Amino acid sequence: MTRVQILLGGVYWVADKQLTLPPDDDRQFHARRGVVILSGPETNSDPNWPVVLVVPLSSESTRKTRFCVKIPAGEGNVDKKVWARVPAVQPILKTDLRDYSGPLPATRVEEIQARLWQYLGMADDAEGEGP
Repeated sequence: MTRVQILLGGVYWVADKQLTLPPDDDRQFHARRGVVILSGPETNSDPNWPVVLVVPLSSESTRKTRFCVKIPAGEGNVDKKVWARVPAVQPILKTDLRDYSGPLPATRVEEIQARLWQYLGMADDAEGEGP
């Protein structure tokens, strides 16, 4: 399968059932779901490394947390406002990535990274600082 290069901050589509997005017991599954790539260029381009780190996207605002990041319609070529579900960060196989939607702006990727660091307790919430 020919594929666009896997890019940090890129939005890709995956089969929704490949992802965990708790609570799954009452979750509405879709045919596909957008994800944002958080792993870096070295592992993303390594053909011997089969995994990338992603954050799933969701349009469901009732499940957002203080760690989720709003992605406005148009960014990454998403057609409506969605939330990057930072607490649901997870590895997936590169072979599970389907269509490339587009890149997020660097500032949005940095915001997602900062929220991940906050979620992991590696940055102070008050500062809003990332790595």
